[in-house]
Amino acid sequence: MGDILIISYLILLSTVKFLFVPFLSVHVHNFNFITASLINIIGSFIGITFFFKTSTFFIERGIRKRKEAIEKGSKKQKKIFTSTNRFLVKVKNTMGMFGLAFLILPFLSIPISSIISAKYFHLKKKKMLFLLYTSSVVWSFLLSGIAVLF
Repeated sequence: MGDILIISYLILLSTVKFLFVPFLSVHVHNFNFITASLINIIGSFIGITFFFKTSTFFIERGIRKRKEAIEKGSKKQKKIFTSTNRFLVKVKNTMGMFGLAFLILPFLSIPISSIISAKYFHLKKKKMLFLLYTSSVVWSFLLSGIAVLF
């Protein structure tokens, strides 16, 4: 019963803090490489699916409402450029979907990565989800391997 609760806790934590779960699994809870990887993969799949789908819904709804407001004349378009926005647009323009999925997933949290991916690639949902899933599998094995070695 205790292992089930620990694994559930780690899966839930992995939906949000993807980078740290392999190290917790290996060093604190003494799970092996495969178990730590699977926990991280399951949690990341749940987090990516949930946050990508919900943010896609809200982004598309926001775009539709903004267009309606602009057509009515009650709202003007506003553009905000920050250093973070410029960096993300630069990564998106130079590396595309692949770079966005493989570079930002482990370093930003899964919710933020999913929201950014949904924002820039909401028209290519299936391909972006596939890349995010693939990235999470690759990074899970890589991070679990690093956790086992150190």
